[in-house]
Amino acid sequence: MSKDHWMRDLQSELRDLSIINLAIPGSHNSMTYGINSKSELSPDAETSIRRWHRFFPCFVRRWSKTQSSGILEQLEFGVRYFDLRIAQKDDKFYYCHGLFAMEIFEPLLEIRQFVDSHPEEVVILDLQHFYAMTMAQHQQLHKDLIQFFAHRLYSTVDGSLKDCTLNRCLEMHRSVVIIYRRCPIPLPLRFWPSYAWPTPWPNKTSVKKLQSFLEDSLLSRQPQQGYVSQCLITPTPRYIALRLFFTLKSAAKRVDKKLEPWIQEQIPGPFEPNDEPRVNVFLADFVSLKDGQFCDWVVNLNTKLLEQLAVDRNLEST
Repeated sequence: MSKDHWMRDLQSELRDLSIINLAIPGSHNSMTYGINSKSELSPDAETSIRRWHRFFPCFVRRWSKTQSSGILEQLEFGVRYFDLRIAQKDDKFYYCHGLFAMEIFEPLLEIRQFVDSHPEEVVILDLQHFYAMTMAQHQQLHKDLIQFFAHRLYSTVDGSLKDCTLNRCLEMHRSVVIIYRRCPIPLPLRFWPSYAWPTPWPNKTSVKKLQSFLEDSLLSRQPQQGYVSQCLITPTPRYIALRLFFTLKSAAKRVDKKLEPWIQEQIPGPFEPNDEPRVNVFLADFVSLKDGQFCDWVVNLNTKLLEQLAVDRNLEST
């Protein structure tokens, strides 16, 4: 299966399932690869980060970047879910994570070009957090995004998320889903609200506690919702201070290694309200590690679906 065409290459029966019932790889703070030596502190930077940045800017950069691959490379590895943090500066919108990265439409243009050349793929953009933005700026961003993606957006007027299948998106020429969280003004019908796609934040520094959180929080998932399992640790200032010579990438390697068995035992697919909930999106730092092995693990979970669908059909007929 070609990674940049993995959705196209799914069996037709799976392409008739909603995207909320597929296993989909996602990248955490997807655009932080754009942070560089010229990056300034952004509005989300904590006090300790601001203090460290005065004396050790390279140290702050090392812990602010959660991805090393550009957007096109992430897409080619199989990432279809992008976690975006946006701040405003000088009447422009930028990605950020403690430091400013690039303006928002530079990588979005690459995404638009990708979906236009890969019409059977669907990309989910999760606008997760906003910083230093007024209501008027939210209105402007809404307008800019709608104009930029135009007919490609699968919106709330196109049907529910349960209706959002790969085959239906192809027929309707839809290729982008936008989740717009924590909006202080009424949300346009083109976007999906937070409750449509929950993404519980683990906020753990221990992989063992992270796995427990992932298992427990998944139990709250509802059948009509998408769902994000955040497979990552959240370094605290103390955690970082005790690991001066470590990097976030080394932490991501440890998370991948320890979480691999748990990820590989998960099952995607539809479920009923009284059933045990199943997985959907998996989010990770540094998705390019070992030639995108995290994305491989997640995409390969979809091979379990045909077998599971057959089991479900047998249960229904008995």
